Amino acid sequence: MEINFEEQVKLLVELQGLDAQIFRLQDELDFIPEKISQMDEAFNEKAANLKRLEDNVKMLQVKRNEKEVDLQTKENTIKKYTSQMYQVKTNKEYTALQEEIGRVKADNSIIEEDIIKILDQIDAENSQMVKERDFLKKEEVVLGEEKKRLNEDGVRAKAELEKLNGQRAELAVKVEKAILAKYDRILKNKVGLAVVPVMNDSCQGCYRILPPQVVNEVRMKSALILCDSCARILYIEE
Repeated sequence: MEINFEEQVKLLVELQGLDAQIFRLQDELDFIPEKISQMDEAFNEKAANLKRLEDNVKMLQVKRNEKEVDLQTKENTIKKYTSQMYQVKTNKEYTALQEEIGRVKADNSIIEEDIIKILDQIDAENSQMVKERDFLKKEEVVLGEEKKRLNEDGVRAKAELEKLNGQRAELAVKVEKAILAKYDRILKNKVGLAVVPVMNDSCQGCYRILPPQVVNEVRMKSALILCDSCARILYIEE
């Protein structure tokens, strides 16, 4: 049985139209989980920032407690030395205790300054934490809404893809098996674009100028003509 190449190319052009939509929808579907993963990663990084702030505040609280324990210990030492002052019998011992009390008080002043600095840090960190928590709550709502939208888009795309694949199957059976096999190979290798028109004597797949003989062969519609440069199937729009 002789092949009607004109009819076959028309079928391939129609098939290409469906496949272009199928490739686009498949790309959309493939992108959805990737997009959701990117959004989750960004959100988790913001949550990690909040966790780092919380951990830092806990660390500062521990440092503050340590300083306060140290301060209380030194206050007790001062009380002990003060009590001893009433028991000493010589001026030398009295003076020594006074000097020791002075040194401990000087240490206490430094510790008190450190505690104030730590408290200031805690206040600043707590203020930032409040802002981060509020921001994260809003981001979580936005993230949930965006995920819902993307998933709904995915459901619609799947339904449309199923419909298009059904139409493609009905159309593909009308194409000669050998021609369909060649078309499918080109479609896969050329990322969804296997059939392209000739315009101004150039291939619209790679935009190379075609030899006049090739253009004439395409016009004759007596064989399947491929571009020598990009290997796509050529046709001339009526």
